[in-house]
Amino acid sequence: MQDIIIKTRNLNKKYNDFYAIKDFSFELKHGEICGIIGKNGAGKSTFFKSLSGQIFPTSGEMEIFNKTGKEILEARKRIGFMIEAPEFFGDFTAEQNLEYFRRQKGIPEKNIVSKMLNIVELEHRSKKKFKEYSMGMKQRLGLALSLMNNPDCLILDEPTNGLDPEGRNDIKRLLLKLNRENNVTIMISSHILTEIEAIGSRFVFVKDGKIVKDLSKEELYSTSRKAIKFKVDNTAKATQVLEREFTGIEYKVLADSEIIIYNLLEKSPEINTKLASNGILIYNFTIEGENLEEYFLDLIGGKSYE
Repeated sequence: MQDIIIKTRNLNKKYNDFYAIKDFSFELKHGEICGIIGKNGAGKSTFFKSLSGQIFPTSGEMEIFNKTGKEILEARKRIGFMIEAPEFFGDFTAEQNLEYFRRQKGIPEKNIVSKMLNIVELEHRSKKKFKEYSMGMKQRLGLALSLMNNPDCLILDEPTNGLDPEGRNDIKRLLLKLNRENNVTIMISSHILTEIEAIGSRFVFVKDGKIVKDLSKEELYSTSRKAIKFKVDNTAKATQVLEREFTGIEYKVLADSEIIIYNLLEKSPEINTKLASNGILIYNFTIEGENLEEYFLDLIGGKSYE
């Protein structure tokens, strides 16, 4: 059984009458790369800031490495956070910036700076001033800072935001290396959904401050990679039959009298039979593929995830 690194129960953060996160119950297990997926304002950053101690939840419970209450302060030291862009000194080199934070954090190991620069592959640019860095290099330095306390877990909010494809690939490769070679558990949010799909082992979809879906990669592939799609002569009647006969069915009516069903693939013959027995004409009954981005957009609504 995997160790649970982070656990929340009914976590809430309320601002006046607005809930930034609501009844947020979540577990992060050792070894995972967990993608937190949601539109801007869905509650991802609020959740991460609650975990880091930057903000305090209104109510609910939180455990970090099985610690609660005041003991969480010590437990947080085992996590590297990169929630907002770190404020590095523009006229300092990468080496000088990390040395400054090493002293601020009270890390006794003096060669930790060179180790971190090597891990994020900035060792050959360590003498270059931060203000001269590209966006990708700045993000890598931010990742180096989050790794300085040799964490067991990384929590990264939009680490590839603003990067070009090459920069995003660099960060993705580094995260996979940290997870596979250093056994670092990772929780990451991003709008680049296909990249989370490439590195993630689990996907948590968030909407309006709530978790609306929590899937392993295997579950994602079995549900979102395939969907039942067909055309009928009467969509209103067809949806009535579907809702009456199949509890928990997840579907959407498309243009041109088409219907797509996202779950219950194992019941596709039964669905076909039930519709036909109720006098509904069915055309082109097929099982089609769907990627993570399409699944996300259908799940939380809207045509764009920005």
